[in-house]
Amino acid sequence: MFRGFLTTVLKGGAALAASTLLVCQVANAQEFTVGFSNRTLNGPYFSALTEHVKTFAEAEGWKVISTDARADLNKQIADVEDMVARGINALILNPQDPAAGMRIVEQVRRKNIPVVIIDSDLAIGADVVTRVASDNAKTNQLIGEYAATQFADTPLKVALISGNQGNLVGHTRSSNFFLGIMDGQLRRSAKTNFQIVTQVWGGWDQQGGLKAMEDVLAAHPEINAVYTENDDMALGAVHALRAAGRLKDVRLYSYDGNKNAYKAIIDGQMQATGENNPKLMAQMAVNLLKEVKAGKTQFPDYSYTPPLMVNGDNAKTVYDEKSLF
Repeated sequence: MFRGFLTTVLKGGAALAASTLLVCQVANAQEFTVGFSNRTLNGPYFSALTEHVKTFAEAEGWKVISTDARADLNKQIADVEDMVARGINALILNPQDPAAGMRIVEQVRRKNIPVVIIDSDLAIGADVVTRVASDNAKTNQLIGEYAATQFADTPLKVALISGNQGNLVGHTRSSNFFLGIMDGQLRRSAKTNFQIVTQVWGGWDQQGGLKAMEDVLAAHPEINAVYTENDDMALGAVHALRAAGRLKDVRLYSYDGNKNAYKAIIDGQMQATGENNPKLMAQMAVNLLKEVKAGKTQFPDYSYTPPLMVNGDNAKTVYDEKSLF
């Protein structure tokens, strides 16, 4: 919850005074400037997120300053410091690192600037308006349950391709995928029958996913399933599986909602993914800041987009060739 907006009488009403000050600062700004600090632009998802934030914010008549941290937490800290010095009225932050994200939020909040977290996560207690995210937990449970249905009584031997160590969103995605497998198998036969054979790191992009998949196939040819924490890595894994002649006997599951992943599902190269819509998240973040400007003071810790698993049954329906992502 955005503690700067709490209207309780903590410390003799000091919180109320701070809340009133912040609302007045935001609402009375002559020119409303939003900073968007994106942790990277390496990949179509992140590029689309930046473009959609700009589009929706500029449609409100707001000025937008956007930055690319290039997956460097120190650069992201410096980027935000520069934006604050330039006079932003609000910050949308996609943190590269949880610890650095907390440091950024603390620095920005000292200037009474509201912060909306988007796409990534920060620990509960961070002084932010809310965290805008897709429902990583629910959607990945659905994907895991679907995988359990596809394999039925065949044991799953899964390779996990993760993005980077310590990423809270990646961990939420993969852990809930495996929870979905477990729940699906327990409902079917009252026992679990899957093994996580290995975990490797793909750095969130296609080249990393390709290399990780090649390494897995060399070390663990017995796998029959792969889960990747985003679609870019999955698309790289598709190339490696195709080159090894393994596309037909290894089922691939992922998460992000990349249009190219939808096409891969349509073509039978992937089994399922989940929608993580950058356009919808950008619109939600801007709408939340509109509410802040209007004086709203209470927000949930998380603001989720609706969960949606995409597989062969609905991929053609959601596929949009013209989508930015």
